[in-house]
Amino acid sequence: MMEVKYRGKRITVEGGPVRLPNGLETTAERVVFPPVVTVLALHDGDVLFVRQYRPALGRYTLELPSGVVADGETPEDAAARELEEETGFKPTSLELLFKGIVSPGYSTEVAHIFLARDTIPGRISPEPYEVIEVVKIPLSEACEKAHKMEIEDLRATAALALYCAKLNKIDFDNY
Repeated sequence: MMEVKYRGKRITVEGGPVRLPNGLETTAERVVFPPVVTVLALHDGDVLFVRQYRPALGRYTLELPSGVVADGETPEDAAARELEEETGFKPTSLELLFKGIVSPGYSTEVAHIFLARDTIPGRISPEPYEVIEVVKIPLSEACEKAHKMEIEDLRATAALALYCAKLNKIDFDNY
């Protein structure tokens, strides 16, 4: 049975002995993390990115608007909230592109990746600890950046790959 080894503001680390389906025993560790959302949002033909400072990396990254699903909140509600907080735009509708486990080897984190085809102006209100700048990139250029592996954030790259492939803007035969 896993025991709590560390409890932080956002993560819990658990570890301990486990019995595998084949009957063997081993020691396992995992990071317990709530579900997250990422939004591929379009506005006037541009993809809405955020350039965000990430203390864990000690630098800025280019990402899609993302965040944690709060207790009692649906992933759709979290996606709409995060998009408006981080970019100042609201989705008129959301479509689930993908739902999956972020790192099944050691984390419980599940990501919901949404598409917001149409957005309307809202009110930007990032959390005080979020150092964010909105960056608009034309969709075709964003697809090309994903294809050339110029976007480090895996959820952003996955969202773009899925959507751009739907639009035939990435030729997977030439990867």
